[in-house]
Order: sequence, then C-alpha cells, then structure tokens
Amino acid sequence: MMKNKSTVTRLALSVALSTVLGTMAVLSGCTLSDKQPVSEAESVQHVSAFVDVESLFSTSEKKSIAMSKDGQWIAFLKMHNGAHNLFVVAADKSDAIPVPVTNLIDSVDSFIWSANRNEILFSKDHQGNENSQIYKLALNSTDLTASTTTRLTHNDEVDYILLGQSEQDANILAVAANHVTPERIDYFHLTVDQGELTQTQTNSVSLFETQLNKAGQVALGLALNADNSTSMYTFTDGRWLKVMTTEPGEILEIISFDEQTNTAFIAGSIEGRDKQELIKVDLATKSTETVHLDPQQSSDLHHVVFDEQGQPLIVSYYGGKLRNYPLTDTAAKALQQIHNRFSQDIELKVDKINHKEDQWLLTVSFADRPDQKYAYYPTQDKLTGLLNEAPEFDPKLLGDRKSITYTASDGVEIQAYLTLPKNLNKNLPTIVLPHGGPWARDQWGYSSGYFVPVAHYFANRGYAVLQPNFRGSLGFGKRFIQLGEKNWGTGTMQHDLTDGVNYLIEQGIADKQRVGIMGASYGGYAALAGATFTPDVYKAVISYVGPSSLVTLMESFPAHYRPYLGTWYVAVGDPEIAKDRADMESRSPINFVDQIKAPLMLVQGANDPRVTQVESDNIARALAAKNHPLEYILAKDEGHGFMKQNNKLASIVAMERFFAKHLGGGTSNKVNPAISAHLDTLRVDVNQL
Repeated sequence: MMKNKSTVTRLALSVALSTVLGTMAVLSGCTLSDKQPVSEAESVQHVSAFVDVESLFSTSEKKSIAMSKDGQWIAFLKMHNGAHNLFVVAADKSDAIPVPVTNLIDSVDSFIWSANRNEILFSKDHQGNENSQIYKLALNSTDLTASTTTRLTHNDEVDYILLGQSEQDANILAVAANHVTPERIDYFHLTVDQGELTQTQTNSVSLFETQLNKAGQVALGLALNADNSTSMYTFTDGRWLKVMTTEPGEILEIISFDEQTNTAFIAGSIEGRDKQELIKVDLATKSTETVHLDPQQSSDLHHVVFDEQGQPLIVSYYGGKLRNYPLTDTAAKALQQIHNRFSQDIELKVDKINHKEDQWLLTVSFADRPDQKYAYYPTQDKLTGLLNEAPEFDPKLLGDRKSITYTASDGVEIQAYLTLPKNLNKNLPTIVLPHGGPWARDQWGYSSGYFVPVAHYFANRGYAVLQPNFRGSLGFGKRFIQLGEKNWGTGTMQHDLTDGVNYLIEQGIADKQRVGIMGASYGGYAALAGATFTPDVYKAVISYVGPSSLVTLMESFPAHYRPYLGTWYVAVGDPEIAKDRADMESRSPINFVDQIKAPLMLVQGANDPRVTQVESDNIARALAAKNHPLEYILAKDEGHGFMKQNNKLASIVAMERFFAKHLGGGTSNKVNPAISAHLDTLRVDVNQL
C-alpha cells in the first residue's frame, strides 16, 4: 500500500485498516434458539476433496511482480525463510529459475525498481511493529546470489515512508518520516549512496497525501482537517499555499500532478458530487472541471491510465466488478484484443503504460486463482506473460464466487460477494466475513484481498461465505460512507450484516441455526459486536486483531497519527469529549461480555501497534472469568495481521477446526503435523492472563 502518495494510504487507510464496526441489530422475524455444538454426524455435506491449506496459501505464489526500468530484470515477492523475500530473474530468460536476492525473516513490505541500473529499493519493519526502514539492494548481474543489501535508515523508533525517487538525481530518495518530531511527519531527502538524511520540508499543515516534483520535493498535497474536510496545498516559494478546502465528508484524492502546466487530476466527490469523478484542477486559477464520471452513476472513480501527454486514456470504475472505459478508439481496440485471448471470466486492469517501449503492463484477475501479470505491445498485438504459473491447488475445488446485492431493512442497497460450495446452495452453515477498514471494500478477484482465498477455503469445507460491502465501505459514493458515521457497534453498519444473514436465510441458502461471523481489524470488531449486540444471530465468533473497546482503540494510536484522525472523530467519536466517550463506551463489546452466548476465538499479534494486544487480552480475561468457551491464538512475532507463513497456516487451521466444531462444516484430517505443532505454541492459557 505504499505508493507515491505519502501518508494517507499508509496512515489514514492503514489506521483505517485497524478499525472497527459494531452491531445492535436483531434478526427481524427470526429468533434463533440456543443449540449445542454440532456433532460430526450432523456436519453439512461438503465437496469430495478438500483443498489443502498449504496449496491455497502456497509459498510459491508470487506477489508484486515488477519489471526493471531498463526491461532487463523482473522482481517479485515470494515466501522464503518463512517470510516474503525478493526474487529476481532475467526478463529475457523465461525458462530461468528466479533467485532469492534477500534472505530476511521479516517480510519485505514493498519495493520499487531504482532508476539506477541493477538496484532495488525496499521497505520492511521488524516483526510487525510498523516502523519501516528503507534498504538498497544492489544486484550482482553475473551472480544474483552475491547481491548485497544496505540499510539506509537507522532509527528503529521511526517509520520511514519511501515516497519516490528524484527524476533529476537518482541518488536522491524522497522520504516521509516522524524523524524530527514524533507527532509530525516531515519530508526528507535520503541519499542512496551514503544513506544521508536531510530534511527538506516541514509538514506544518499535516499533509497526508502528496505528489512530488521532478526534484523529489513535495509539490502538492492534501491535509485532513479536524472537521473531516480536506484542504489541498501547493508548496510555492518555501510556503504551503492553500488551493481549496472541501466541505466536511467530501472525498478528495490526487491522481497525478503536471509540474509544467501546474495542473492536477484528482478523484473527488466535491462541489455537490456524490460519486468521485475524474476532475482536472488548474492550480493557478483554482478552477475545476469534470473530465469523466461513471456512466452508470453507481461507483467512485477507481483507476486512471494516462497517455504520453499525461491525458486520461482509460478510466475505470468498480461496482461488483471492474469496468474499463477507453477514451480513444485505439485504446478500445487494444483492450478488446487483450480480452479476446481469455475464455474465462476475468477482470482486466492496465496498471501502467511504458510509452517509450510501447508496453502496457497488465493485471488479469480471476475469481478462483491468483492474478496473472502480462506485458502487452499494442502495435504488435503481442501479449507476453510475466512469470505466470498454474496454482498448486485445483481451482475446481474452490467455491463459486459472485457479486450479489440485497436490500437492507431500511431500503439501502448493499453490494456483497457470496462464495458457495460447488453444487451446494441450500441449508448451509454460513460465515459472515466483514472486511477491515471500514474505509475499504471487498472485490471480486481471488488476489484482491487476504480473505478471498479464506472465503474459498471455507466454501470448500461446505460453508456459504458472505462478504458484504456494508455502509462506510469505499467505492459507492460519499453518502454511502457518511451513512456509517456513528453507526459502529449498534447502528446500520452492523444491521447491514444482520440483514445479509436474513437475506441468505430467506433464499434458503443459510441454515439459521449455523451462522458464524469472522473478521479482522474492523471486521474483528464487527465480529465482537455481533457476539455482544446480536447474540442470538451467531453461533460461533472469530475476532482477528479486532478491538474490543472503541475508547482504548482511539487512545492507543501513535502520536504521529493524531493529525490524521478527523475522519475517526466524525465516524467513531473523540474520547476526550464526554458525550462522545459515553457513546463509544455504549458501543464497545468489552462492556457487554455478559450478553455473549457464542463460543469465541481471538487471534492477535503481540506487536500490533494499531489494535494492541490489550484489546484481546481484556475480553479474554472477562470471558475466562465466566468460564465461557474461548480459544486465544497469540503470535509474539506478528503485528496487525499474520505475515509469517507458519503463523498464517496455523491460524487458518485453528479457524477451520473452530467453525467445524461449532457450525458443522467439513474439516480435513490431513494437516501437516508441523502446522498442528506450531499451532499449539500459539495457544494462550487464558487462565494465566
């Protein structure tokens, strides 16, 4: 998530990813009776063959495939030493075996190819603490195994965010960090050769999203104000000058900046718009004009590809699936030629265009297998795969995944994804899987999020899995987000989940006696809220790095998050305001543990800086005191979500066994003994808390 956009994606969205959702909805017209755990004999029928957890979450899967700027190398991330490490292979040797060029035990978070030949720049933190450091990898072109890594930043208490590389001097990296003052993220230049850090700009206006000029300085940025409005600033003559300020709740994102013409393209739901449109801004005159908006008027702007002159070429929107709109006949023809090569149902995204090489870099997404990467040469109508391989699992064993819509009890339409077992669609044990954020959304493609393979995994075990884009989710317009404000825990955001359960029951898909809920981060909070505020709906609950208290969640954010919490104060509340604090307490599951009926599983990373371990410890202590059925999985070397392969596999097996015990889905007896043994090391004796 770390692109050339400063701190909003890393903070506002990364903070958002540690969020919460709540519930006080009751199944309308459905009072569910208590029921003992489902016995093996009562277990739902499932497919004849189980997909193996190690094949579905394979160490061979490649992520973040990227070609070097000179076209000589292809780099990607793959599991090695139990963590995601960098691999490199020569681009012109399709049969060559990729070589690991890092051997780290903590995963590489992100990387870019340097403008310097045979050089990669990457970031990683330590055991999930989210204080990322920046590294340079120098490739040895004759012997990749002899490549060397140099750490360029050295303060373990600081989170260094790589914004980009100067176009004028490849030895200069633009970096954002709270290096000078913990409460403020400033801008620096970092030299590639010596690792020297020099402050270039003081972020006195608390920018969260930035665009760089050719010299690698922040030229344009966005600041989130306390009232949840957004201000755009330019940096001119050593000062931050305000270009515009939106109304509270309006969404504004910078897509591109043209230094020569002093213009920018933005995605905005400003000046009365509900959906984010593609808007051109003249930074000198402060004038705006819509360039493109969704022809279906249903979705926010999702993605833009530009031509060689910096003008929009392809504009994309995301509803239930990705929709591309080419703006020239040539682009339309190229997209059609690409689509003609695929017989399956796909999503096609043009990631970027290398105009000098007449090369389009593409991502092709499928419902039932990992993304594939391609280079397309439109003049030649030539499509070249970039290290694509068949998955280790059989896609036929996965579920049937589709986009659906249902109507909430107050009439609002909710888009969702439903993954069903092959050839089974009636009276199924069901898992509701709300996404994190909540300022995020689920998508259709297999590789679009960590929990899509999880949904398939449970569909293979005989479950229906529902992933609703409930109120507050991104992509459906400004009003849809605002409908989630102050609705965490006991409001419409959670009602949307309950209404989804009702819909599946009415369709005959879900067995109302065997419905569970599981989620991570905000989704983990939604699971806890479901357990406390709708205790008769769910028969099994898993909270994965989910906060149990809105108050302690807000109070635990690091100091340098504070300027970026305007959205949080509006949507959740400010614990320093007495009225807000009381409201937040009323929507915090920790205060209502006596209402919990369902067995509960907690999954937590000990180093999580966003949803700290205390969130899971507190609710575990409260339930243990009541001898309530409880399992607690704790990884001491993880943060906000499990990255290490052994922890990831063990936690998924634990979830499978938990739901099988309480909901009656299938479970495989052919689990690698090493996974089961590692799972035992993660289990917490709750009586010792």
